[in-house]
Amino acid sequence: MVNQYQQAQTDLSAGRVSYGQYSSTLILRHSDPDTLQELTEYTVNILNNTLGFSCRTETINATEAFLGTLPSDSLHNIRRPLLSTENLTHLLPISNIWTGEEECPCPFYPEHSPPLMVCTASGNTPFKFNLHVSDVGHTLMFGPTGAGKSTCLAFIAAQLFRYPNARLFAFDKKHSMYTMTQLGGTHIDIGATGSRSAPAFAPLSELDNDFEWCCDYIEKLLILQNVTINSDIRQSIYKALSEMKHSSRRSMSEFCAQVQNSTIKSAIQYYTIDGRAGDLLDAEENTLSLTQFMTFEMNELMSRGENDLVPVLLYLFRCIERQLDGSPSFIFIDEGWIALGHPAFREMIREWLKELRKANCVVVLATQSLTDAINSGILDVLIESCPTQIFLPNIKAQQFADTYAQFGLNEKQIELIANAVPKREYYINQPVGGRLVNLSLDKLALAFVGASDKEKVAHVKQLVAEHKENWYLHYLKQEKILEVA
Repeated sequence: MVNQYQQAQTDLSAGRVSYGQYSSTLILRHSDPDTLQELTEYTVNILNNTLGFSCRTETINATEAFLGTLPSDSLHNIRRPLLSTENLTHLLPISNIWTGEEECPCPFYPEHSPPLMVCTASGNTPFKFNLHVSDVGHTLMFGPTGAGKSTCLAFIAAQLFRYPNARLFAFDKKHSMYTMTQLGGTHIDIGATGSRSAPAFAPLSELDNDFEWCCDYIEKLLILQNVTINSDIRQSIYKALSEMKHSSRRSMSEFCAQVQNSTIKSAIQYYTIDGRAGDLLDAEENTLSLTQFMTFEMNELMSRGENDLVPVLLYLFRCIERQLDGSPSFIFIDEGWIALGHPAFREMIREWLKELRKANCVVVLATQSLTDAINSGILDVLIESCPTQIFLPNIKAQQFADTYAQFGLNEKQIELIANAVPKREYYINQPVGGRLVNLSLDKLALAFVGASDKEKVAHVKQLVAEHKENWYLHYLKQEKILEVA
């Protein structure tokens, strides 16, 4: 006791702490005395036995204790023991429940722009969700198959058009965004046999305005064909493309006709009409027209292998970059391991995350595995540049606690992810806070954002073919939702 007193004096003299008189009183009210007595006993029991505090029910000091709770009254209640500021910090509510931003925090958006969406959190309390933290909206989404990734992406897609002139370019797999896209968007099924929606791609059509990119693009195609790049190769590429600038034909076949190097000619033959990927990349003119909402279905293209996949994606990404004009833009990459698993994409994503923010563009990478991001070689860039992370329910999350910890999650957060309800709850993690939220989707919303299974997509395709732009009316009637809508 003496030692504690001396230590307290030392701390006070050194200015490490201060001391003051502390009065702590709980006031219970009820019109029925018996009910009030029950509430009092319950409260005392909680404080003493659950929270570990010591308390008593006032009797003859009740009036003085009540007066002591009034502002500026420091005289009546004599129960005011000395308390150090160190102990006081343990009692003060220095944190609060995170309810999200009332407005979109991005300074590039119109003033007082609403939040992206309003979800519900514990106790059905509203949570205002924004992808943006200040002017950075890049987002990572992780979760196993069947946990609700496609539904969440589709719902975000539906909500982002609340912002004036917003644009969305979604790279989809297995048509999970198909139903949403048919509500006014453009859907392109790349590589699908007999697809009428796929335009002809002409990567070299912008030679006049993007000559350096075209040179680099040809180099990447050669690397995919296992050609070693050296100064002679680069010189041959440069010379052939320079000659093509004087021609109205800007196809891969024309490049093969112009290039003199036999190694290059043989490798690029793969991307001409005489090669396997000619149906994708050997157009003379670009017929791709980017609209406000575009979805590129990648499933068939992915099945053709990286020699076909990589060139098409590189070209599409470049087309999107050219279209960015400062209006709110979003790029969704479902199955983000596509972008994280290839060196050409990794470097592009690294650059995108750092530079596209300036163009008011948000990149959302969604993948089933955290390991994809960890093994990407750019984990530091992903964490630094993607302040918003969405974790889907994963019953095995605690088994992979070390993996989740690399994204800054603690044991409690990992436990929330492990116990969350699949296809309903999502854990939002941002530098300002973390919260388990529910999208609270009703039957009408789920009919569109949740229609991603094979049978449902096939049904929607049939309705679109039969009824064109009025397909959704027949769809809602068949789903018995129209009356609700």
